[in-house]
Amino acid sequence: MIKSYKIVLIIQIVIILIGFFAFKNFYYSDYEQIERTLVLIFGFLALAISAFSVLIQRIIVGIIDSDSTIEEVNNQTPNDKFWRNSFFITIILGALTLIISIVGLCSEIEIGVKNGGFMSDFFASLLILTISSITIGLLLRVRESINEITKFFGFLMGVISVIIFSGCLFVVSSESLWVTSYGSDSLYGIVQNLFKKEDSQIGTLPQVAVVDESSAAVAGESESEGEGEEEESDYYGFNEMSFPDVETEGYFKNLFNDEKYDDAKAQDLTKLFLSGFLELEKGQSFMQLRRAAERGFFYEEYDEINKVDKKIRRNPEAIRNTFDSYNVLLYTFLSQKNYYDSSLNEIVNTLISSHDDIYKTENPEESLDKMYKTMIFGAKKEFPEYYFDNLSPYASENVLNSISKNAEMNSERDNNEVSYSSKFSTVWIYSFWARRYKEKNIDVVYEILKEIKEHYEDN
Repeated sequence: MIKSYKIVLIIQIVIILIGFFAFKNFYYSDYEQIERTLVLIFGFLALAISAFSVLIQRIIVGIIDSDSTIEEVNNQTPNDKFWRNSFFITIILGALTLIISIVGLCSEIEIGVKNGGFMSDFFASLLILTISSITIGLLLRVRESINEITKFFGFLMGVISVIIFSGCLFVVSSESLWVTSYGSDSLYGIVQNLFKKEDSQIGTLPQVAVVDESSAAVAGESESEGEGEEEESDYYGFNEMSFPDVETEGYFKNLFNDEKYDDAKAQDLTKLFLSGFLELEKGQSFMQLRRAAERGFFYEEYDEINKVDKKIRRNPEAIRNTFDSYNVLLYTFLSQKNYYDSSLNEIVNTLISSHDDIYKTENPEESLDKMYKTMIFGAKKEFPEYYFDNLSPYASENVLNSISKNAEMNSERDNNEVSYSSKFSTVWIYSFWARRYKEKNIDVVYEILKEIKEHYEDN
């Protein structure tokens, strides 16, 4: 028999808080599939913490009562119903969460993270579960007293308890597991079908910040895209360039704690990024640049670039230091003539203008949050119509005209209808900032884009 439910609940809260601070950065990745074993563990964790709390409580009580007689132990004050009800409500909520996770797995859907701060949200939801159980226990206790006065208020207390119970169950089954379906017809499945590579992370190199991922946007690319690998091209001859006299601040040496990241290595990465990853060529359209970058995140030959991306993308200070250290290489390899000839100036200018559009709204942060949710929760919606309809209200007429003009000029080259290319590019460009906001690097990326623009305009 449990000695004190109060002690058990207090221990649960302490364990959850310790878990939050110890594991908040343990599983932190957008659009990444969760292993089925992890889903079961997360679904079972509420019950596991409760069981572990009971075990610790039994040890504590055993130590306290070790010097007491059997008669003294039996005569101790019985448990308050308030704490007992709270404990059992926690158990019920935990059991239902486990059942929901099992049902989700048995439905043969793939499950993936839909928020970067996964562990933070998970432990926050567990804490909500425990606190809500205490709240319901209190309401049920008050209900017993009120019933003696008026049954209506007693009934009202019961209704409120049910509402809290249902709301908490929704939180721990959706927010705590924090998952979304990635079936074969969803964005994750389509990415796999298009690029034939599983468990890949879609990302960007924020220090140059001219490309990015738009996970849902991949869903609308033409079927021919991704069928086999195209031959590598180096239109501007970046791979033949060499600037041994150009020195950098060598930031990557300290970042990776690896001496191999010297200036020669940095030059090789810069050449690879411009020639292969972006596949820069004359008059590149928004669609071409977007597709080139998308392929880059799935090919093993660009693993070094993706390694840098994963290391710095969620760290604004690292992004700033990376750009300050290596922008001299970017400006050296990418001449002013090639910057304009490849139409990089157009995408940089459009990204800057789209950022300005968003920050002209009444509440920019709320707008960015809504845009991000559109991209996440619209996985099975019609592409690109659904996304365009939700994101275009934030776009100015000038930006929309610029995107449409780019699509019209390159429709034959992109092998897409003008309307489709225009909507696709609009979705990508505006959702770019929603992802930067979610990754907390939006300010530094915007500053870097403006610096790139000013550099080439001033020269």
